Amino acid sequence: MKKVWFIVIANRSHFGGGMKISPMSKLDDGRLNVIAVHDIPLLKLLTVFITVLWGGHLNIKNVDSFSGKMIKMKNEGSVKIQSDGEIVGRNEVAAVVLEEKLRVMLQGVNRYKNMK
Repeated sequence: MKKVWFIVIANRSHFGGGMKISPMSKLDDGRLNVIAVHDIPLLKLLTVFITVLWGGHLNIKNVDSFSGKMIKMKNEGSVKIQSDGEIVGRNEVAAVVLEEKLRVMLQGVNRYKNMK
C-alpha cells in the first residue's frame, strides 16, 4: 500500500496563480490528467512543491502522472476530498469529461447543475 500525500485531477496545466501542477493537461483534448505524490519523505515533499512552479515535479521518482476520460478513486481511510478549495465529499471521487458541458456547484446548495 502506498502512502499518498496528495492527488490532483486537472484539465488545465496551471492553478494557484501560475503553479504548473499538471504540465501535460490541455483543455481541449477530452482527457483529465492525474498527478499523484506518494511514498516520499517530508523533506523531499518540499522539493515537489518548489518544482511545481515550472512543472519539474514530474521528473521526481515518487510523482506519477497519467490521464483518462474517466477517473475513479477510492480510499479505505477517512480522507476529505476538495474541489477548488471546497470540501465536496469523503473517501471516493469520480470525474468524467463531458463534451461541451461545465458542471458547477451552486453556492449554498448541495447539488450540481450542468451548464452548456
